[in-house]
Amino acid sequence: MNKKPAFSYDKEVDVLYVSFFPGEKATAAVELNNDILLRFNRAKKRAVGLTLMNFSMLVQMTNLGPRSFPMTGLNELEPDWQEMVIGIITTPPVNRILKVSVYTPSFSETVPIAHVESPEAAGSLSPAAQV
Repeated sequence: MNKKPAFSYDKEVDVLYVSFFPGEKATAAVELNNDILLRFNRAKKRAVGLTLMNFSMLVQMTNLGPRSFPMTGLNELEPDWQEMVIGIITTPPVNRILKVSVYTPSFSETVPIAHVESPEAAGSLSPAAQV
């Protein structure tokens, strides 16, 4: 199953919809933070799609590199869900778009963070994908 994801960008509301398996319905969704929603098939433990709100902000570069955002939604999940979601977002196809890492403010605290790789930069988002 090496299908290419389908991208649909709504310029008016600045939202990018990514469908990894077009036509497949998600059985669950998790808000990773206020701007990133993961849709997935819980039984298969695989991503169905991502919704990236405020997309232009998510892919904005800074003087130091890509902007990173805390994945605050992971903290609200039960441990088994958290483990499953982390597994989904750190493997293909999600990790081709959502680059997950960790910020460690102290020896005892870690904060999962992510930045969004622009599909446009990778040549995956054509002008036809814009709504």
